[in-house]
Amino acid sequence: MKNITILKNYKVHKAHKAHKAYLPMSMTGWIRSNHAGEYGAVWIYLGVKSVFWNKKIQNKSKEYHQTEKNHLIVMSHILPKKNYSQLFALWRILGFGLGFFSALLGYRFFCVTIQSVETFIEKHYKEEIDLLYKNSISFELLRVLEKCCEEEVEHQNKEKLFKGIENNNIFEKFWLNLIGSGSSFAVNISKQY
Repeated sequence: MKNITILKNYKVHKAHKAHKAYLPMSMTGWIRSNHAGEYGAVWIYLGVKSVFWNKKIQNKSKEYHQTEKNHLIVMSHILPKKNYSQLFALWRILGFGLGFFSALLGYRFFCVTIQSVETFIEKHYKEEIDLLYKNSISFELLRVLEKCCEEEVEHQNKEKLFKGIENNNIFEKFWLNLIGSGSSFAVNISKQY
């Protein structure tokens, strides 16, 4: 079983080119926040799975859950264990709660939530990519982040499509702002702890 896990992890590293990535010391906080974020994202989909009676959401979330697990494998490979966030319990609780609550409120609300989370993640990854590019450091890491960002944007675009063109109502706008603010706060905290 252990050999199967090692092989699977190697395939994920290779697909994202993480096996070549070098982590500059100046990027440790950024990658710690990515690692914590991907950990929280895995827990979002575990929260979604607990609303087992909504088959439409369940079927859709399987692909996303696997992508987030792959991203967590990649970030775990890049970031030394000693630099992991100290707040895993918090990221687990918040991720699970967000997933459970969004799925509980139905398909459209789930779509709005995932679209909002992915929009924030895209912005966060692009900040890192720009920083690496402008400073001409660790192009291997830059490529890994670009690949992860592309996959997150793909989820974001799917959710825009599935949600429909209908404008967000007042509650959805409030929820989008809350997710954006909460995600920003979580990134800033996880960069430090």
